[in-house]
Amino acid sequence: APLDGHCSVVTRVDYVYRNTAAKPAFVPLPSLTALPADVATTVTIEGKTVPYVVRVETGTVNRAIYQTAVLHNPVAEPVPSHLLAPAGWNGRLVYTFGGGCTGGWYRQGNVTGGVLDHNILKQGYAMASSTLNVFGVNCQDLTAAESMAMVKERFIEAYGPPRYTIGWGCSGGSYQQHQIADNYPGLLDGILPGCSFPEVAFATVQSITDQRLLGNYFR
Repeated sequence: APLDGHCSVVTRVDYVYRNTAAKPAFVPLPSLTALPADVATTVTIEGKTVPYVVRVETGTVNRAIYQTAVLHNPVAEPVPSHLLAPAGWNGRLVYTFGGGCTGGWYRQGNVTGGVLDHNILKQGYAMASSTLNVFGVNCQDLTAAESMAMVKERFIEAYGPPRYTIGWGCSGGSYQQHQIADNYPGLLDGILPGCSFPEVAFATVQSITDQRLLGNYFR
């Protein structure tokens, strides 16, 4: 339930783990006092072998819904803090950005750029994102940069400063990476953009709109 008119919510923490089924998947961790028999293990890029258990924090910041995810074993480790990072975290953060580009309505959205990527988490990277870093929810670069800065601040408060932060995303997600890296040096230390394009307002939206009109005319 919302706490105010900006749809703020109480921050919550959930745990998921990667199982050893024939088709492995992330499933809810049933207990914080004992790990299930089918929990997988993973080896991070630092050579640490740890249970494949992921701590997921969900909350709101800048009216966006944000999520962070990091390897953490609640059975054997204390609650993480900015002074006590999880043993499985490799010290790096991957920030994901979602694609699309819609109008400027006052929307909160219900999807982030994603924080449960198996190939990223299994190596010990932490992940973070927010709904206002999905251009299909919010196609405004200033709000996107502001939201990313605030989510990164929250991550640092919870786990400590990352060694570096990598941007990840496609299409509108690549657009945000270019803009944030250009305009706000230090928020992203490196970017991995995909499906890049020149810019939204004229080169992309106008050409798409014209092509649809012309395509309909010729058909």
